[in-house]
Amino acid sequence: MQNKFPPCGAAAMLAVVLCLLSAGAATAQSTAEQLSQIENDTLVLKAQERQMAVKLQLANQQAELTARQTDSGRAAAQPGRGGDPTIVSIEGIGDKLYATLMMTNGASIDVQSGDTLPNGMRVLSIRANEVLVQGDKKQRIRLAGGAPAAPAYNAAAASNPRQPFILPPLPPGMLNGPKGNP
Repeated sequence: MQNKFPPCGAAAMLAVVLCLLSAGAATAQSTAEQLSQIENDTLVLKAQERQMAVKLQLANQQAELTARQTDSGRAAAQPGRGGDPTIVSIEGIGDKLYATLMMTNGASIDVQSGDTLPNGMRVLSIRANEVLVQGDKKQRIRLAGGAPAAPAYNAAAASNPRQPFILPPLPPGMLNGPKGNP
């Protein structure tokens, strides 16, 4: 059998073999680098997935804790008692709510969260349907709506002619007069 290749020296053959081997080694090295990069990317993605799961778990626990605190605050609040101010109205937008309270002496006062009332109570929070105050013994009290109990008769105030006379609030619907008269 005759070789179709031109005769060449052993050195030339060795050079060709080495060239082919180095090309194969370079291809193997780039494939290994690609596989290594894919493995690193996979590890990063798995770590990010675990991090998101932990963040979600923390958010759920925070929401649960907030709900428990809100429920415990409502459960611990006592309803208004005689002698406590009463809610006349609640106004405002969003978190900026103001309440108009009627004191037991008939005076009305506008308050917001953090204010201290003349009787020493501190306004803890105002919501669309409730006002929570803190009494002198650190107990929470949920104020009631409506007209307060009539103030006690004060002989000293009755004998002082400079004392202003305060009328009780009008019942709802009486501001426009009797029906039929605008």
